[in-house]
Amino acid sequence: MGKRAWLVVWLAAALAWPAAGAAGPPLTLKEVENRMVRGGYLDTLFAAHWAVAQGEAVVPLLAQMLHKGQQYREEEQGATGAYPFNVFWALAHIPSSRSLKVLEDYYAATKDPVAARALQGWRLRLNEQSSRFGVLINDGPLLEDPREKARVVKKIKAGQKVKILQERIANPREVGPRGGAMLYDRVELIHSGEQGYIPRAGDDFTPFI
Repeated sequence: MGKRAWLVVWLAAALAWPAAGAAGPPLTLKEVENRMVRGGYLDTLFAAHWAVAQGEAVVPLLAQMLHKGQQYREEEQGATGAYPFNVFWALAHIPSSRSLKVLEDYYAATKDPVAARALQGWRLRLNEQSSRFGVLINDGPLLEDPREKARVVKKIKAGQKVKILQERIANPREVGPRGGAMLYDRVELIHSGEQGYIPRAGDDFTPFI
């Protein structure tokens, strides 16, 4: 898809995202909470992808959840899975003007650094007219090859903008933190154009928001 066509699709989504699963029952706050808060870390982390698939319909529910952090911590004795990171990640990947507004309002009120990264990611994908862009979540090395002992091209900071060239490149000669092959993403740094590999953490979730 060309850039012009992609922009049309993005803007159409931002202005009027079609309700996902319109034939089924409407989403409820309890359903979203059960997926995003009340579960194990990995289950609630990857529920962020499920939330993105719901589109516009889930945005007001995610907005409510951002303001219930203390309640969740008290109810779950502090074990809230991947919340609130998973909520920020989902909002950052829903190309809706309402999703952007939720992030902007929350950041204005809290100055939360993860919300700031989510805003960066949302705006980057709009500006580049492609979902193949993201913002690095944590500091880390940019490696010359997809292996742990490869030369470090550069040490990069959280907030670095990247173009994602290839995801989940497996190195079968290395064992990841949770077993199985170690995984890497190949990226190009925005502005400098340098390319290299970024290791994935043991949860195998994308290192970009």
